[in-house]
Amino acid sequence: MSPILRFDHVSYSYPLREQPALLNFSLEVEAGEILLVVGESGAGKSTFLRAINGLVPHFYGGCFSGQVTVNGLDTREVEPRDLSAHVGFVFQDPESQFVVDIVEDEMVFAMENFGLPLETMRLRVEEVLAQLG
Repeated sequence: MSPILRFDHVSYSYPLREQPALLNFSLEVEAGEILLVVGESGAGKSTFLRAINGLVPHFYGGCFSGQVTVNGLDTREVEPRDLSAHVGFVFQDPESQFVVDIVEDEMVFAMENFGLPLETMRLRVEEVLAQLG
């Protein structure tokens, strides 16, 4: 079975920064495995997560080498919007990611961006709200 997440000798430097945020980093995560990401400020935790969802290098630019795959998808070849079907990501300040004030509207916003039918969105919102109480 192939890993759901794989970093293969990944190095990355942000634009205009001499020090790499990731240097020859390799890791494999299997389905069902739990991974805790900890470290000092500036250790590369956020960069690691941004590489998983494709923001590094698509959004941030910089110098990227190696390979990151998520469910077999190479993050260099797949746009972050397409990776979002496989990866969830919450920034350090989650409130800054909210678009609207009503929970149901926030849930619908992302589905609208994917062009889902109205009935599908309604059913998914009801299902998730029932699960969460």
